[in-house]
Formats: sequence, C-alpha cells, structure tokens
Amino acid sequence: MRLAGVSIVRDEADIIEAWVRHNLFFLDQLYIVDDGSTDQTARILDILVREGLPISVTSEKSLAAYHQGQRTTALVEHALKTFSWDFIFPLDGDEFVVAEDRSVLEADLAALGGYRVGGLNPRHYVMTHHDDPDEPCPLTRLRHVAVHDPYVFKVVVPGRLAAERGFGIVDGNHGATKWDVPLPSTLLPNVQLAHFPARSEAQLVSKGIAGYLRWTARRDFSQGAPIRLLEGVGILKEEDDIKVRALDRLAEALGADRGSHTARLQPFVERKGEVRYPELARIFPYRRVLSATDDLVHAFKAALDENRELRQGGATFQSRLIAAFSRHRKSLRRRLTALRHAQGAPKEPVGYS
Repeated sequence: MRLAGVSIVRDEADIIEAWVRHNLFFLDQLYIVDDGSTDQTARILDILVREGLPISVTSEKSLAAYHQGQRTTALVEHALKTFSWDFIFPLDGDEFVVAEDRSVLEADLAALGGYRVGGLNPRHYVMTHHDDPDEPCPLTRLRHVAVHDPYVFKVVVPGRLAAERGFGIVDGNHGATKWDVPLPSTLLPNVQLAHFPARSEAQLVSKGIAGYLRWTARRDFSQGAPIRLLEGVGILKEEDDIKVRALDRLAEALGADRGSHTARLQPFVERKGEVRYPELARIFPYRRVLSATDDLVHAFKAALDENRELRQGGATFQSRLIAAFSRHRKSLRRRLTALRHAQGAPKEPVGYS
C-alpha cells in the first residue's frame, strides 16, 4: 500500500522538523506547500530535502485571503499526477499520525476499501499550568490532552476517489465532497491524530491575529468564518495590555477541542524520529502578523490599480464611442440638409416639343 500526505504550512518552525520526520514513519511521501513562512520553516524544509527525505516542497504564498480547501484539493490532484497513491492524508503542520505501527495503519485503511473516506480521531494537546516553561520543544512540553468522545476530526482519502472529477477537500481538512455534496466518513479504529494547535502565548496571539486577517479577506467570510478564530480575536480585544492575561481562554478558543473542559495526562510517547536542527525551531510572532498585514495591503493596492485601469479603459472606450457617434451625426446631418435642400428646390419647367 502506498500512502502520501499533503499539507500547506506557514510559520511552523517550532515543530516542522519533528512533523516531517514523524509522519514519514507512516507515509511514503509528503507534498508540502510553504505558504510564505516568516520564520525558518522554509529553511528547515530545504535542509530536509537535501538530506534526501521523500518530501516535495514548493513555495506558493497566498497574497491575501486563505482558501485552504481549494488549495488542498489542488495539492491532492498534483500528488495523484505524480503517482497513483492508495490513500492521501491531508494534514496541517501541527498534526501527527499515531498508530502502533505501519501495518496497523494499513489494516485500518484496507478495511475502508477503495471509495470510502476515512476519519481520524484527534488527540488535542493543551497548554496547562503543569507545563515545564524551560522545555523548548512543545511536543515534549505539552503533556495533557483534552477529554472528548471519539469523532472524525480530519479525513483520509482513497486515491481512486480523489482522482475522480468533482472531488474536493473542505476547509480545515475536516471533510470531503463530491460535486459539493458532503461524503460520509468512517472513523479508523486504531489510528489517531496528535494535534498541537496551541503551543505558546506568542504562537497563539500571532496565529489568531494573522489568521483573522487572512480569513476576513475572503468574500465568503460571513458564511464560512471559523467560530474559534472570531472568539479568539474577541478575547484579544478585551485585553488592555500586550501581555495576555486570559491565556487559558485564548488557548481553549484557538487550541483544544471546544467541548472539553477537562484534560488528562498523556505525553506524546509515540513520537518517531529525532530533531537535528533545534536551533532553527524559533518563531517570530510580529513578523507573522506584519506579513499578513502586508499581504492585505498589497492585495488592496492591486485592486485599486486594477479598478483605476478599468476606469481609464472605460473612459477611453466611452470617449472614442462619443467621438465616433459625433462624426457620424455630423455626416448624417449634412446628408439630411442636402436632402431637404434637394426636395425644396424649384423644379425646372417641362418643355413640349
């Protein structure tokens, strides 16, 4: 069985190396798009490519609005053009496949067949006051998970189904559609997804603000707005200082499962691979926010320039049309005048022989 993962990542330097090495223990290839990272994410990925790891990395920055579903669907299509994958895992850069081993994963996938969509139950890691602030690696620092009943958090897609026309991945990789009709998904019984969405105050704040800027730039924002993102930004608006006092609320809004208010101790002991470049695992929160702002400013200026060109083009076309109509009107007026003169001129007498 041949398995691939696809992902669009941005500013994940604190975990991206661990993410690649771990997920390649279960998957044969990773197709990664770096979406204009402002930290060392792109550099780390380049180093891993030069190591010879089976990852394909492209840079494709979205200049304003973030349409994750459309872009992930396109990335799935790209992956299938390079190889006939049996299953494809759309993953975010903070999600780690968890199974006893590869054979257990393949057994669960084989039970799906060739056209059923699989589902992954999440293990949401949360920030707590028990975390060791001196531990730099979030995969080690975060040791508690949100308590919830199993549910489909992210999907796994059969390659044969994904190759058909009309197939699509929805925003967040939470589901799949065929001609915009949601497809049912079956939870894999022996596979989970370790999820690390909230890792530090700086990461949370920059994630919330930058995400808010990029999502609100979408024309369909009012219909598809992530509720958690709006809640997180609302919490930040209540703060009267740069330091976040309501960090627990912010971590719950932008991080762990909404329905859980309790957490249990469950360290990520299944982690595979060793990080070789910990010195690059740094984030730059202000860069992230300012980059999102710059993207919106660039898009706004581009729209202004396009509107100006359209107005100028419209004015030029209108002026040419008026000039042409004026010329034809003058010509027509001259002809009518000549015709009236001809009709009103005295007739010559008719002679008799």
